[in-house]
Amino acid sequence: MKKKTRLLITSLAVPFVLSTGEVSTFAQTFTSEQKINIAPQEERLKLVGTFISSPTNRQPSYENMPGQLHSSDSLLLDSPPKGTYALKWVAPEGVTFDVYRGLTPFMDVPVFHNVTNGVTTDIASSLVFFPVLMIANPEGATEDFEVKVYAVY
Repeated sequence: MKKKTRLLITSLAVPFVLSTGEVSTFAQTFTSEQKINIAPQEERLKLVGTFISSPTNRQPSYENMPGQLHSSDSLLLDSPPKGTYALKWVAPEGVTFDVYRGLTPFMDVPVFHNVTNGVTTDIASSLVFFPVLMIANPEGATEDFEVKVYAVY
C-alpha cells in the first residue's frame, strides 16, 4: 500500500514542479528517495585458449595449399561459457598482432587488428560457428611469445 501512495504523490508532485518552474523541498526529498543503486556486474573470465606465436609470419600449416601467412598455429576456442560477450587478450607488453579466423585451409579472414596486452574485444557471433583463430602480423616481438585468450562473461 505504501508504494501505491508514493506513486500517487509522484504523479501529483511532478505537475506542481513543472507548472511553477520551482522545485519544492517536498519534491526534492521525494525524488531522492526514488534513486536505485545497482552494483556493477563483476567481470568473470575463463581461459579458453593459448597461442604460441613466432615473431614473424610463416607459411600456412597446410603445405602446398594456398592460404594466408600467420605466425601461430590454429587455435580452437575451448568451450566459451554461456553468456560470453567478449574475449580478453593477455600477451607480452609491447607486442601487437592481428587475429584471423580460419574458415577453410584456403581462406583466413581478419577478425581483430592491433591487439595488445589486456585488450578486450567484442566476440564476433560468427566465432560460434567457426571458432578457429590464429595470430598474424606480430610486431614488437623478438622471440616466440605466448598469448592467452579469456572468455568474458
